[in-house]
Amino acid sequence: MKTLLLVRHAKTAPAGRDQSDHDRALEDQGVTDAGKLAHYLKKKGYRVDVMLISSANRTQTTAQILMTALGEHPPEVVVSPDLYLATDDRIWTAIQGADQAIETLLIVGHNPGLEALSRRFLPQLTKLHPGQMVRVRFDTDSWHMASELIAQDVKLV
Repeated sequence: MKTLLLVRHAKTAPAGRDQSDHDRALEDQGVTDAGKLAHYLKKKGYRVDVMLISSANRTQTTAQILMTALGEHPPEVVVSPDLYLATDDRIWTAIQGADQAIETLLIVGHNPGLEALSRRFLPQLTKLHPGQMVRVRFDTDSWHMASELIAQDVKLV
């Protein structure tokens, strides 16, 4: 069984003068929302093997806050420039290429790619809001074999 956690970065402040989109920071509300998601992960006892995150400041900050919930068993953290504003297909390619030893993979990324990927598993999803997570479990031992057809226990948090 493989578990995929798709997390949209928390609420972000607009880019400041002479600031790139890549460098945008979380708003106070974003920090609070990411903390709530971290609390949920801890309360539910999630153990994440690998956290794959975009190279953007806002995704890295969201991931750092989520790490507070995973402190007893910290995951390997992989920062990927390829995930910055990635399409759903690019994100899916990264998932299917994950090491088979990984049981739980958490991705922190951006819309619209993350939302489009989430809709593959939750077609009724209208919007993936900042700081929200979609959990998908797959009845397989191989990330390469994961697909919508074997997705189970899909949940929006």
